[in-house]
Amino acid sequence: MKISNILRANITVDEQGRTEREKYYFNSPTMNITVEPDRQGKDCLKVFFNPNKTDQDQVLKDCRQAGIDFPILESQVIRADIERHQQLNQSLYSYHSIFHQATSGRTLKTTNNQSFRVGTGSIQIEIYDKSLQAKLIDPNIIRIESRYLKPNYLQKEGIYTLESLLTADTSKLMQLYNRPKDMYLSNLAKLQGNRAVDQVGNYIRLLEQLHQTSNRPNIDFLQSICLDTIGIDQVLNIIQSADIPKRKRSKAKQYILKQVPKLNMPQQADKVREILSYFNLAS
Repeated sequence: MKISNILRANITVDEQGRTEREKYYFNSPTMNITVEPDRQGKDCLKVFFNPNKTDQDQVLKDCRQAGIDFPILESQVIRADIERHQQLNQSLYSYHSIFHQATSGRTLKTTNNQSFRVGTGSIQIEIYDKSLQAKLIDPNIIRIESRYLKPNYLQKEGIYTLESLLTADTSKLMQLYNRPKDMYLSNLAKLQGNRAVDQVGNYIRLLEQLHQTSNRPNIDFLQSICLDTIGIDQVLNIIQSADIPKRKRSKAKQYILKQVPKLNMPQQADKVREILSYFNLAS
């Protein structure tokens, strides 16, 4: 392959000054190009673009301007990201406890205030706040993205080339979209009807201590926790698990439930239904 002058070089050399790796790249508003050696040492062209935003003819036109021409519809698909997004009722951070409870298996998890990612080097699912990323006016536009970083799972569904991906029917794409959820968030559906979630030992001990030392334990407890993050269901479970008299336990539950309308807080089952709705075929 003849390397065009428009491609920028990223060359790695060893201690003796010998070239170890040559990588060439070109970025445009429509796509990214990378040319680097494959395992056999032959130059391999990789083109990354979003077919929802950019037509393949435009991508091919830009590639030709970079001195590269190839049959784009016949090219192999080596990675595919499939996403859906919608507006949730709460900030993404308030759903993190649900994601952690839903995870299963030995997987890589990465969490911060704006995203939650779980999976492996081959397939993963990422959940992030598109409103923050793109600085949108509407808040809490949350994207759940299924990422296929290697082609083997795609090929099992008959997707080998760009043409087969672009012509895949909706049901096949939804099967691919749901696979990472079934692999890594397999407990999600169970949480929908499970109103007794995992106990949080530190909060239980805090509530027990406040009932021994405070004149207003329930008020102090509510002020000490992040109700938006924990969720009503889990707080009620903490109260039920605390070693306090039955009468005080009942009073604490009544107090918390009275605060819910004031705080406009959804119950955990409602949040789970919101997340599960991503994986249902839209009408």
